[in-house]
Amino acid sequence: MEHERDVEDALEREVRDRIGRAAHDYFAGGAGAEITLRDNHAAWNRIALAPRVLRGVGERDTAVTLLGERRRHPVLVAPMAYQRHAHDEGELAMARGAAATGTPMILSSQTTTAPADVARAMGETARWMQLYVFRDRALSFEIVEAAREGGYEALVITVDFPLGGRRDREIASGFTATHPTFLNHGENLSPDVRHTRHDPDLTWDDIAVFAEASALPVVLKGILHPADAELAVQAGAAGLVVSNHGGRQLDTVVSGADALAPVIDAVDGRADVLVDGGVRRGWDVAKAIALGANGVLVGRHALWGLARGGAEGVERVLSDLVDEFDSTLALLGCRTPDELSRDHILTAPWA
Repeated sequence: MEHERDVEDALEREVRDRIGRAAHDYFAGGAGAEITLRDNHAAWNRIALAPRVLRGVGERDTAVTLLGERRRHPVLVAPMAYQRHAHDEGELAMARGAAATGTPMILSSQTTTAPADVARAMGETARWMQLYVFRDRALSFEIVEAAREGGYEALVITVDFPLGGRRDREIASGFTATHPTFLNHGENLSPDVRHTRHDPDLTWDDIAVFAEASALPVVLKGILHPADAELAVQAGAAGLVVSNHGGRQLDTVVSGADALAPVIDAVDGRADVLVDGGVRRGWDVAKAIALGANGVLVGRHALWGLARGGAEGVERVLSDLVDEFDSTLALLGCRTPDELSRDHILTAPWA
């Protein structure tokens, strides 16, 4: 565990040197004392794997079905804002790296690249659009229209951002966005202004409005409580993401890994369930699928690849992750993700 942490620290130090301390702390940091941020990955390490043997795993297939479509593997790129602060080509490079590995990309509302340009970079590879709901609903509907025009397959509404969490590390570093986003139309906005744009009065009744406007399947991102998972299904969500926003909203909340199984049990197959937070290794992906998830979102891990090497850096990170997931399947005695189950996991003795 310590070696893995040392390797991750070394990668983050390299990225920090490349993009500068303030930008690094914006991307890497979390809320408060960052207890949840650290626990997001630690929680996956509290799950042990229980392999089965002599299963004939010479031929394997990593494909899954997600929102009714067959995908090459269960990994998606999570929505992340301001990617041009990590690399000059920003979301375009992320899109090309994702497309090279058949990885669907979820584009942030706070993209520094126009959704139409990202769509072209993705080619035939699936892309979804993340949506923040703002006080000025016209801004949100502008994103919805861009998603429809750009051939985005789903609308991912972030529901855990009534206002911005207190991110001590970001405040201390003094990060200010200098690359305007698609929504800002050339205007740079301070963190205080950005965060006050979000609508704190968003309710379940609003979900149907955006579903109708987009004519796309709606995925709700930011679900941690089983009762909210039930409400998400009742609201017509095609999917939901078990997520604590990368530990960036409220410190000491439960990790995605720990919240996942109760949410899956509450959904009971009525919608697809994805999870994010701390997914770095192929066996993390396998654990999520074994718990019952349909897919996983990878955020910072992909972003560090972007910062280190643009599209090629993203491609390498995602390829390594999928290859490691494939080998984990074999070592667990599984030929496909569908063969993974809770029989393959248990509480780690070292936890």
